[in-house]
Amino acid sequence: MKGHEKWNEWTGGEETEKESLMMELTRLVQKVVTESSWWEKRGIDCSILAAAFLCLPPAFLLLGSSQTLCFSAGMLLMGVAHAVITTKGTHLASHGALSESKTLGKLWAIFFIEICSSFSAQAAIQGHIKMHHAHTNVIGLGDSSIRKVPFLPRTIYLFIAPLAVPIITPLVALAHLKEHSWGHMGRTIPLMTLGLYSQYWLLIHVSGFLSPLSALLCMLVFRAMFSVPYVHVNIFQVKPLVSKYLTEKKLPYQEDSYLSRLRLFFHKYKELMVFAPPITELVGVQ
Repeated sequence: MKGHEKWNEWTGGEETEKESLMMELTRLVQKVVTESSWWEKRGIDCSILAAAFLCLPPAFLLLGSSQTLCFSAGMLLMGVAHAVITTKGTHLASHGALSESKTLGKLWAIFFIEICSSFSAQAAIQGHIKMHHAHTNVIGLGDSSIRKVPFLPRTIYLFIAPLAVPIITPLVALAHLKEHSWGHMGRTIPLMTLGLYSQYWLLIHVSGFLSPLSALLCMLVFRAMFSVPYVHVNIFQVKPLVSKYLTEKKLPYQEDSYLSRLRLFFHKYKELMVFAPPITELVGVQ
């Protein structure tokens, strides 16, 4: 009994120490945020997003060119702009980082996630904040867990399947909406449709695409342009900003380069992305 009590005291003390360290980290992060200027907190990110939106008019015009070089430039510009808006915009919006106002924050989340990214804002915030950030840099958990497709071979999953993300995303959103109220569905589905149709309309009426099929194919190409690295970065769990503190305090932490993590997931695909149990079977989502 004494040995058991000592073990409990030791493990309890270790957990208390870890909690204390994480509270210290939280205070340090809050201190940095408080001392940061508006430009550091929001200005830089807003400028990047504004630049992405300003790229859209020339991109649509270039896509109407009959010259291969100009058309290719338009496709690349559109792909970059779309990736910045849908990745950076949705990430910031899911954290409520675009405004101090909760109301404006919610509106930005709806705009970037539902209109621009064709997904449910509520499901995205739940998945990102509760699933991803609760288990950042835990291989096999977090996004690695919720993005598993065990029946796909590793080469297909890692390099080909991500190209279907533009098609899969709204379908997954519709599946999530089944669990929500009719009011939520009545808002999200029209806004998702608005976002998709607005791109299609601009390709037809501004870029001058002659057929619906060619416009839809163009949308698929520029929406899928950066989907492979996007999926990789999400499942690999790479480099959070708190790495220095966690390393100094010898807390559990994993950090690696993109290529090194790609090799790891390629060679251990079955272990990490097929046989690993879902995150909900291992831990409670707080």
